[in-house]
Amino acid sequence: MLFPTFEFFIFFTLVLILNWTLKRWPLVWRLFLLGASYYFYSVWDTQFLLILFVVSVVNFLSGILINNNYFRGKKAYFSLAVIFNLSVLGVFKYYDFFRVSTEGLFERAGFLVNLPFLEIILPIGLSFYIFRVISYNADIYLGKINSCKSPLDFFIYVAFFPQLLAGPIMRAGNFLSQLKDGGATKIENFYENLTLIILGLFKKLAISSYLALSITDDVFAVPENHSSLILLLAVFAYSLVIYFDFSGYSDMAIGFAGMMGFKSPLNFYFPYLSLNLKEFWRRWHITLSNWIRDYVYIPLGGNRKGNIRKYINLMIAMLVIGLWHGAAAHFIVWGAIHGAGLVITHFFIKPREEDEFSTETKKNIFIKIKNGLGGTVSWFFTFIFISFAWIFFRSETLSQALVFIKTLFSFEKIVQPFKLYAFFLTIFGVIFFLVEKQITSGMVFIQKKLPFFVLILFIICFIILTLKLSPDTLPPFIYFNF
Repeated sequence: MLFPTFEFFIFFTLVLILNWTLKRWPLVWRLFLLGASYYFYSVWDTQFLLILFVVSVVNFLSGILINNNYFRGKKAYFSLAVIFNLSVLGVFKYYDFFRVSTEGLFERAGFLVNLPFLEIILPIGLSFYIFRVISYNADIYLGKINSCKSPLDFFIYVAFFPQLLAGPIMRAGNFLSQLKDGGATKIENFYENLTLIILGLFKKLAISSYLALSITDDVFAVPENHSSLILLLAVFAYSLVIYFDFSGYSDMAIGFAGMMGFKSPLNFYFPYLSLNLKEFWRRWHITLSNWIRDYVYIPLGGNRKGNIRKYINLMIAMLVIGLWHGAAAHFIVWGAIHGAGLVITHFFIKPREEDEFSTETKKNIFIKIKNGLGGTVSWFFTFIFISFAWIFFRSETLSQALVFIKTLFSFEKIVQPFKLYAFFLTIFGVIFFLVEKQITSGMVFIQKKLPFFVLILFIICFIILTLKLSPDTLPPFIYFNF
């Protein structure tokens, strides 16, 4: 059941009505939330639901064991919980990768080894909810939170349907408190949440999907058949495709949760306006970046053990991010490229204490340009670096990525006919991104001024227009693959 479908909007309308109706009975309300989330997930595959349930049961029990430190086995319980969760992730997501790699290593050593081939389907959303339960156990182990006493509340935390399939990766301490006593009593930031939903829908359907179908899918499938200029256009187009696809999903997820009375963490903050990679990873997939920082980078020592150790920790953290996205060499190379870029960035930029989004980070790109040529050059090369790295991320294999790069710089076919609207759609995507904040503010302002009945008509017309503008075939959300 995809967000931008008529089926989901019927489902969500019913859920929204019952969500606010049942709040006067907190237990019934929480049972309803869990039932709605499980139904939402079971539509994909009932077997996936069984895995979700088992993971929830095991981690609820492990949280209790860690919190109470029975037989002084706190560290052992936490280690077993992490091993279990990573094993689940490893079997369903990485088994085939390690099977092929292991067979290749033995073959090069002169041994013929045939490990069993298993037809394993990756449960959708597995990477996201596994990271949620790992952070839950880690926070209990570190003394940041106490274990959840209610299995019902914990099961809702793991399975909450707006965030289940592709995040944001919510922390237990922030979510569980919102279930207390029936949760929120009213919809806060109603117009902002509504705007996130309709603009997220527009970003996915009217921009990302069209760009994918009109240029990036074809070009990345057979890069050797296209000219250097078309390949270059596809690189920049894909930078927009993945941003509008994933930020569109995140916007809708945050908006849907907000309409149900739940506050969610920000997941994107204009990442392509970053002046360096350090800033980019504070703006892109923020909940994943923060998760890796808190549970991988800092436990490895962070920047507390000298610069060399810090650079090694940065590389490890980015390799983990690459591997999290998929068990394939091209994802690992993508992570390594960003790791190397971060090492260089940290080498030249002195560390300083700053908030998640410092004053500098929040500055508009046009203000940065006014500050001088240095800021403009820094922004330009950062964006080029990020876009180039996306080649490895988008390609199906490492060899395909290398073919893409070789063809891009061959300049053998400088001029080649291509779909002109793909170029103009890319330009439109760039303009939309640059003025997205103003569009969002404008939408909120308009909605606040409209009478309620007119507002409903406005929303319906906007959604219908967006659906009419969308392609006949809707590409799946990119991050459903992870």
